[in-house]
This record gives sequence, structure tokens and C-alpha cells, in this order.
Amino acid sequence: MRSSLAIISILGLCLHARAQNPSDLINSLQRAGLTSLASALQQANGTQEGQNLISQLMNGNHTLFAPDNRAFDDPSVQSLSNDPAGLSNILAYHVLPGNFVNGSMNSSALQSGVLPNVTLGHTLLTNSSLVQLEGNKSQVLAWSRNDSDGQIYFLNQNPEVNVINTTAFSDNLLVATVDGVLQPPANITGVLSQNNLTSLLGFLNMVNVPAFYSNGSNATVDGVLDSNTTRGYTFFAPTNQALQNAESSLASLANNQTALANILQNHYINGTSYYSPQLYGVASNESSSDLGSSIFVSAAGEPFGFNTNSSGTFVTSGNGASARIVKSDLLTENGVIHIIDNVLVNTNSDSARASSAFASATSVAAHSSTQTGPIGALATSSVTSTSNPNNTTSDATSIRVGSTWVLILAGAFGWAMLTFVGA
Repeated sequence: MRSSLAIISILGLCLHARAQNPSDLINSLQRAGLTSLASALQQANGTQEGQNLISQLMNGNHTLFAPDNRAFDDPSVQSLSNDPAGLSNILAYHVLPGNFVNGSMNSSALQSGVLPNVTLGHTLLTNSSLVQLEGNKSQVLAWSRNDSDGQIYFLNQNPEVNVINTTAFSDNLLVATVDGVLQPPANITGVLSQNNLTSLLGFLNMVNVPAFYSNGSNATVDGVLDSNTTRGYTFFAPTNQALQNAESSLASLANNQTALANILQNHYINGTSYYSPQLYGVASNESSSDLGSSIFVSAAGEPFGFNTNSSGTFVTSGNGASARIVKSDLLTENGVIHIIDNVLVNTNSDSARASSAFASATSVAAHSSTQTGPIGALATSSVTSTSNPNNTTSDATSIRVGSTWVLILAGAFGWAMLTFVGA
């Protein structure tokens, strides 16, 4: 079915229109058969957020993940029919600035990692009620491609959302039609629940961080990570089985809240969201396993190291406790989670180093701008990446035309041509 849709789309490429104002863009989407998306953009255009979104779409290099008409029948989307501002926020999560074309495939194929590699990029969603990343960065979107059937799909979406086909509307706008409306990430509690990390969620709600709030009251570790003041974190989350395997070690510390807090804080980096292309790039560097010179510091002040071998990519805590990353890039409102297969039982802490690392991360975030294009390996003097897991190919197909022209999918014409040919 998806192949048929792609063929119909290609056969229907017959009209051209110059996109000079919002009406041109909306009319182009209507002619392409994306009538529900066109109507949503028209409605959003009545708000300042929507006007900003459309203006950005028409200027610079962008990729638009365009839900098909059936996707807009979803009740969660229908509920936004009387909320243009909310609709604008959802649409902003479908637009990514920068170049996401895989030039090694063809001039307009959508770049996508092949599992277990993931492609990620910052979207145009910046509303503070939905995203609280470090440095006020926009929210991230993640996708990958199954090696078996070539299907590109999005992570963190339930139900799953897939790419149907891609078409270049111009040199600066790549449109990828998708079969669902993409939903922004939830908070850490919601994401852990969605991924059945129930044992970890219980652990996070059992352990307190003393005097976290301004009034001197305590907060659970879950409360800390979900706090409005926590902007950016990278959490290595043990599976239910991993916590069960560590039950005896943890039970011996049941009455030691300080030790338990240190263990949990040694599972996350405070102040920075590190995504899998960045971590895998570091892990591919042989010197990255040297904990003494690590640039990654946990919330408890212990170093993290990363390495890759034939079994996968591993994270190591300062005392040598190690775990394999079994699933990456679970996005949250204010950070990212990577699932690991072992508990990093490390009760050590260094408050001075933790404070210094957080201050440094906060300073860097305040002076950095949101990246355009795919999130790649870290570019630092202390890390030399030898590979980029996003440099992979895609089975997406599209046709690119001149930068001043918009290419229209005349769906009805395509069907007529198919009927004529078959007659």
C-alpha cells in the first residue's frame, strides 16, 4: 500500500506554484491532497505562533513531516479544533530546520539511521509548557529505519507513526507524508510508565533528595527530574529485570537514603541532554573509556565512560559498574532517557565536582544555539568521533526541482492517469 501511494504521488506530479505567502503554501498542500493539514495550518495562521511557524516554513531549509488526512481523524487531534494555539504547537513539532536529505542516496532522500542507530533533530516546538530543555532549546524528534523492510518510523509514538513517502516541494522544503500526528514527549513519569519501567519509577519515588525545594523541603528523585528547574538531563534507566537482579544489593541499603540517592544520581547527568548519536560517537573513541579524563559527570559527581564492542554500547560509572544500552532516545519534556540492562550500583559522590559540572553545563547551554540538521557526534577537543551513526541510507523516494518552485502532487490527476493507463 505504501509503495502504491508513493507511485501515485510520483505520477501525480504535474503542477507548479510559486510559494511566496501563506496562501501559496496552504494551496500547495491542498493540491497535494493534504487537505486536513492545509486546513490545520490555515487555522493556526490565526495565531501568532502559527504565523511564526508558517513564516519559518517559507524561509530557509526545513523538513515537514506532514500527517495524511486520516491522521487528523484521531480524537486527540480533533480536540484541538477549537484551540488554534495548541494546534500550532503540535504542528511546530512536525517541522525541523536544517538539511535532513541523505545525499549519499539521492538529492532528496530522507536521512535515517538504521536500527539500532537513530536520527534526531530539533523541531520548531519551543512552547515552555511542553518543552523545558537546557538553554531553552526546542524539542527533539527521533526516527529510525527497520533494516528488514526499510520502513522509517518514529520513536516515542504510541501508536506507531510511519513515513509513507517523501516529496521535495522545493530545494528548501522536503515534505515527508506520515500516517499519524506526532505527539510531543511527556514528563519522566509518563515516559517511564509508557515503557513499562515501573520498578525504576517506584525507586525514584521512594528516594528523597534533601532540601531540594526553595522552602527547604525534600523532593523525591522523580520530583527532582520532573521539576521546572531541571532543564536538561541524560538518564540511564535500568530495566525491571536489572533492578530485580540488584535487589540484594539495594535491600542492604534500604535504611540509607543517602546511599540510595547517590546510586540514583549516578544514573544521570544533570543539565545536558545527550542523545545516542553523541554517546555512540564518544563510545567509538578508544580513549572515551578513560574515566579519569571523562567529560561526562553524574549528578552525584562521579564520571561516566562509554565504549563499544561487538555486544553493543556500554556506559560505565566511576567505580567500574557497567551496563549495556539496550534502547536509546526515550524523549521527555526536559531531557532524554536511555534504557540499560544493569544497575550502576555506585554509592560514591563528589558534591564539588557535581556542582562544577552542572555550572559548566548551564553556562554552555546559555551560550549555545539550537542545532539545525541531524544531531551528530560531539565536537569537542577532548572527544574525537570516528563515526557518525546517522550516515546511513534511506529508502525514501522523492524528486527535487528548482528552489523557486513548489512541486505539487496532483493526487486526483494521478488516479485519473492510472485509470486511463489501465483502461
